[in-house]
Amino acid sequence: MKLIAGGGFHASPMSEVANLSKVAVGTIYHHFPSKEALFDAVHLETCTEMAKICNETYSNKVLKPVSKLSVIWIELFGYLSSEPQRFHALIQYRNTPPSMDNAEFEGALTAVKEIVKEGQKQGKFSKINVNILFEMWISSVLSAVRMKVVQKRKMSSNEIKELANQAVALVKK
Repeated sequence: MKLIAGGGFHASPMSEVANLSKVAVGTIYHHFPSKEALFDAVHLETCTEMAKICNETYSNKVLKPVSKLSVIWIELFGYLSSEPQRFHALIQYRNTPPSMDNAEFEGALTAVKEIVKEGQKQGKFSKINVNILFEMWISSVLSAVRMKVVQKRKMSSNEIKELANQAVALVKK
């Protein structure tokens, strides 16, 4: 992950991956048939963790859609900002051209889209296409993490909550 986060997928030779992992290149190829498969596995692991975060809040029957989106925003922000290499690898993956798709990423965040749909049915969220609202919302999470991780910006818990509220405001009526 360190190599992917630092130089990107294409600049991460398997020999360096093996060296950092302290295993033989053949061992890596035994578990992953290609560099793409290794990159996919790292991405899938990140998406699985993100899905756990989203699904835990989504299943909360007490919270309303507005609160759910805010809680998930804060939780995803916390997870990705506490795992800078994972964040950088996620961004690399999302920006890698067509051989990679973002199906796992989209799938991991299905709960977010369901919350938006629920809010639309209740008249709380804009009737704009769910995919557009989702991209606006998740982009705000990723941008805030970038500010903290890349720009090294200090953020108070109040500022993080305010950013989450602003992100939710993007999808509200």
